[in-house]
Amino acid sequence: MRYLPLLFAVPLLIFVSGCSCTSQIEREDLTSIDAREIYIEGHPESAFQENIREGEIVRGMNEDEVIASWGMPSVYLTSRMKDEGRFIYYIQDREANSVLVYMLDFDADNILYDWDIDEKRLSSYSLVGYEQPPDYFGGEPAIDKSKK
Repeated sequence: MRYLPLLFAVPLLIFVSGCSCTSQIEREDLTSIDAREIYIEGHPESAFQENIREGEIVRGMNEDEVIASWGMPSVYLTSRMKDEGRFIYYIQDREANSVLVYMLDFDADNILYDWDIDEKRLSSYSLVGYEQPPDYFGGEPAIDKSKK
């Protein structure tokens, strides 16, 4: 009788450990709401309208939908070996003195199929040159010219 709760707990533990804990959605406020709305109005056929409105990326989005949601990437790479692409976004976290590096991978059809996130700690460095205005959505980074 005292092992009865264990009988229910073990299958539940197996079920939970078998579930993927990887997020299917990432969210960043890299673009203005107005820019997202303009894209949504111009592309009513997009299945990811609500994700774009919320600044989210989801597997299955095409490159244009990712750009509409997050803006232009910091770096765009193409593979010489495969017909694939990669967007790289650098996102500053001044409070943690670190930079998050998002690497988004697209297949030959320009569909987002995976991403990786890496955090770079900047213990003895300070971040300079990438102050973005609140309405930033893909232009050139504002550089403080007084530091030259």
